[in-house]
Amino acid sequence: MMALIGLIVLLVVAGGAYVLYQKHRIEVAISGPAKEIVSESMEKKGDTWHIEFVSKFDAPVDKVYEAFSRPEKGHELLPDNVLKSEVVSEGDNTKTIEIVGKLDILPPGFKVQTLRRQYTFDPGARRMTYKTIDFKLSDMTAQYNFDATPDGKTILRFTQTSVDKGGLPVESVQKGALRELFLQEVRIANKGLGLAPETSAAKNDAAVE
Repeated sequence: MMALIGLIVLLVVAGGAYVLYQKHRIEVAISGPAKEIVSESMEKKGDTWHIEFVSKFDAPVDKVYEAFSRPEKGHELLPDNVLKSEVVSEGDNTKTIEIVGKLDILPPGFKVQTLRRQYTFDPGARRMTYKTIDFKLSDMTAQYNFDATPDGKTILRFTQTSVDKGGLPVESVQKGALRELFLQEVRIANKGLGLAPETSAAKNDAAVE
């Protein structure tokens, strides 16, 4: 009997610890420190999120623009989070990508999502946009503006609207997921630019070669 009571207490404690851990992860995802973001604004009006992020890259603007204009490289560069990223169709200045992404902040049953993004590119203006196609959680539109700095680096100004479709009722989870999606894009670009720190595995592979 005492053993059964002890097991119940252990399960309750473990369950409480898990809930606190998940709450902490959400709080960090919403507003925790992120070296990839210089400034940010996230506000929801009605069913629509209005988002602005600013990031800085230690690379020339043309290189940064090129890195962001190849979203199909997501799976290759960040495979733990981007489970698939394939070109569905491509035109002169457009590209439609099918993405299967994983966000650990999302609740069970929602962590893996499939969506398509239709990108439009304007390299002369160093600008690109996208809109989502048939995404069950929200309708998103976004714009990326890339500017060179006097010291040869790059400032990215990212704006986005995301119209909620009611799939995730908790606003804090929505906010954290939208922020994490942008962070994933920045991390993918940094890896493509060679700005991300090498993993131990990568260093070992290089040593073998």
